[in-house]
Amino acid sequence: MKGQLLRYTKTLSLVTMLDLSGNNLSGDLPIEMTNLLGLIVLNLSRNHFTGHIPKSISKLKQLSSLDLSSNRFSGAIPQSLGSLSFLGYLNLSNNDLSGPIPYKDQMVTFDASSFAGNVGLCGGPLAVKCPGDDKNGKPDKEWMTPMDTGNGESFTDKWFYLSIGLGFTAGIVVSYLITAMRKPWSGAYFDVVDKAMDRILYLWLKYVTIK
Repeated sequence: MKGQLLRYTKTLSLVTMLDLSGNNLSGDLPIEMTNLLGLIVLNLSRNHFTGHIPKSISKLKQLSSLDLSSNRFSGAIPQSLGSLSFLGYLNLSNNDLSGPIPYKDQMVTFDASSFAGNVGLCGGPLAVKCPGDDKNGKPDKEWMTPMDTGNGESFTDKWFYLSIGLGFTAGIVVSYLITAMRKPWSGAYFDVVDKAMDRILYLWLKYVTIK
C-alpha cells in the first residue's frame, strides 16, 4: 500500500487494504473476512462469489471503499451497510441482488451506478420503483400508515390537539377540586381572580379613555 511492501502474519487486525479482484474465487463470502476490523479498502470485484452479502459487514467501521461488483451475490442488500459512516465508494453493480435498496443513512450518498445491473433491485436512486410505491416514489394509499392519512391532519397532530384539550380540562378540574376541599384556598383563589379582573378592566378603561 502506497508503494510499501507490508507482510502480515499475526497482526491481521492491522490489514487496511484487501484486493482480490479479477480472480476465479467462488462460493459464499467468508464470514471471517468481516473480522478484519482495520480494513479501509475491500475489493472483491470480478469473481464468482455467490450467496448473500453478510450483515456482519457493518463491523468494518473504518471501511471507505467497498467493491463487490461483477459477482453473483443474491438476496437483499443488508440494512446495516448504511451504518458505515466513512464509506465513500460503493459498487454493488452486476450481481443478482434483489429487493428494495435500503436508501437511508450513508446509503443516500450513492447514485444509481452503484446498484446498476441488478435486475431485482428497486427503489432508492433507481428508476425502478418497488411494489407499493406510486409513480412519484411515494407509498400507495394501501401502504400508508395512520400518520399519512386523514383530511390534511396527521395522526400525530390529532393526538397533539387532544392532549392540549385534556390538559386544559384537567387543570380546571384539579383547581376546582382543590378549592372545593379547602375553604381558605377557595377564598384566596377567588380573591386573586377578582383582583386580576379588576386590573384588566382598569387597563381597558384607561386605554379607551386615552384613545
